[in-house]
Parts: sequence; structure tokens; C-alpha cells
Amino acid sequence: MCLLSGPYTLIGQQMVASRRPTNDPRTIARDIPGLLDALFPHLSQGVVASLNRRAVAVPDCRIVTPEEISASQLQKAMLFEVAVAAAEQLIGGREAIEWDSCLEVALARQRRHFDAQLPDTLTADDKNAAQSVATNLLVMLKQIESQTPGSALVRSPVIPGFQWIASGVGDFSVGTTLIEVKCTGKRFSSSDYRQILMYWILSYAAAIEGGAQEFAEGILLNPRLNFMLRLPFKELTALLGAGRSKVELLEVFSSMVADRSSHILD
Repeated sequence: MCLLSGPYTLIGQQMVASRRPTNDPRTIARDIPGLLDALFPHLSQGVVASLNRRAVAVPDCRIVTPEEISASQLQKAMLFEVAVAAAEQLIGGREAIEWDSCLEVALARQRRHFDAQLPDTLTADDKNAAQSVATNLLVMLKQIESQTPGSALVRSPVIPGFQWIASGVGDFSVGTTLIEVKCTGKRFSSSDYRQILMYWILSYAAAIEGGAQEFAEGILLNPRLNFMLRLPFKELTALLGAGRSKVELLEVFSSMVADRSSHILD
């Protein structure tokens, strides 16, 4: 697959419009995995399964049942966006969720996807499922924040760009801890790991170049299944990086993205 400079992806001989800019770091990490597969060749399905076994349940959270999820008529991605918007309200200090505002925020975030089904209203079942997810997410985030004295929870932390890779935003952060939220009915996937590794290496590059803050730890959260997985990047890169040091990983990464003539990623 070729990565082009504009908002298009070449698939075989057909050029199709992308739903997000193809140089967005999330897109590159999740949808075009070749770059990070070269950097972290040990990110196999077996390693992913082993890492996933480290995930723990968070006290005072519960698994949101399949029945609650299936009762909602929302697309799963839309349900997730509504739940995150609700959690953000609770984090901001609201005692009661303003659902119309949640829907407005979710619609704005989902409109970037061409196939999103955008509802006009939220049903009682939609609100019930979203509130269950939002409540879990609030508890998880508050626990992480309480374990990081002197650092406040940040929504949408900036992920720095690098050469032709655009800057982006993550889900949350606390100090040097990056938090990414996945709201699916399964355990974390290799693409989830690639995403946080991409965010880490971009933060490391920015720290080397301009003194920005490097992320020291990544946390994957699944508030639907009540999973929390802490991943210190020093340990993660040592495990997956084929024996390369941080400096060597950055050198390989820099040389790969510097080749703007073809941008071949796999």
C-alpha cells in the first residue's frame, strides 16, 4: 500500500478517498501497519495475547452486559462516542449528564466517517448503555489520576507530528502517562498496540528535537469489559523492538519516514 501526500490511498490500481487524512498518526498506526511492523517485529499475535493477560479489572467497575449493548440501536462506534462525551461531562464536574449535548459532540466526532449512521435522538436503552460505559470510564480515569500525584487529567493530549506525519490527539493523559480508550467486545488487538507505540515514538522524537514531554507509560482501557492494561514504554519497546535501543528505534523510524519519494509502508 502506498501513502500519498494528499487525502487518498492507492489500493492496487484504484485511488479512493480516505475518511481521514492519510498522514494522521492514528491512521498510519492502525490502518497502514507496515511501518510499525518493521520497527517492532516481535508484535506477534502470541505476544499480544500474553500482554493482554496482564489486564486487570478495576474495582467499582462492572462489565457492561451484551444485553445492554444490544438493546441500544446505535452503531457501536456512535455508542462509544456518546459514552465518552458523557464521561467527559462527569469528569468536568456535572452531576447529571446532558444527553442532547453528548449527542451533539458525538455527531461532530462521527461526521468524519462517511458511513456513520447519525441518529436524531437517544433512546432510553441508548442512554442506559452509554451511561454504564461512561461511569466505568470515569472511575478508571479518576483512579489513574489519583495514582499520579501532582498531575491532572488531560483530555485530547496533543500527539506531535514528525516530517510528513501530521500531529494528532490522543484520548487522555496524566503526566507522562498516555491513556487510550477502546470500547469493544474483545480484548486489545495488535492495532491498539501499534497505535500507542506510534504515539510514544512521536513523543520521543519531539522530546529529542525540542524538549517536549516523552510519554513514559501507556494505558489501554476498555470500560465496556472492565479491562485496564498498563504498558511502560521502556519495557514494551525492549520486548518488541528486536533488541534496538530507543535511539536506534528513532533512527530507523526517521529514515523510513524521510523517504517521501514512495512512502512504501509494507
